[in-house]
Amino acid sequence: MRFVYDEKIDKKCKEDIDAFELIFDEKKKTGIFPVNTETIKKFESIWTPKVEEIFLKKVFQIFGTKLPEDFVCFINSTPYSMDIKQGISVSASTKTPIRTICHEVNHYLFRKSIYKEKYFPQMDIEEAKEIFTIINNIYFQDIMESQDIGWKKFWKDRFNFLSVWLKTIE
Repeated sequence: MRFVYDEKIDKKCKEDIDAFELIFDEKKKTGIFPVNTETIKKFESIWTPKVEEIFLKKVFQIFGTKLPEDFVCFINSTPYSMDIKQGISVSASTKTPIRTICHEVNHYLFRKSIYKEKYFPQMDIEEAKEIFTIINNIYFQDIMESQDIGWKKFWKDRFNFLSVWLKTIE
């Protein structure tokens, strides 16, 4: 995985966030977190070859597909990380970069998978993808800095979905 800053992507992330007053029923965080060479190096040093090896193996277990070899993690200056058409964009402010990358890649691949139709046919994809990230706590527990707790709005749904997922992998 490569880590890069792209001004156009950063601007689009800002615009997407500015379009909302609340994010999943929570007051929107504000702030600008400049991205520089040191920021990129921080991500590169944390995302070691061993972390990537474990990550890619688990991604395949979840989605049955490989992440493209040229997959890019864009670093943005907003307080939010997000999946985007080109890959993922992670906030320079994150205190848990590995967990954040796992979370956002989960979103990115969820959009390309059959899981929305299979598990959440009546639900909006934005909500479904947030619930689905509960499985990160099973697959990425060896590399994440802490549990992926997700948004409070989805805690009950995440807990309920976890038992459904566990039945499918038994």
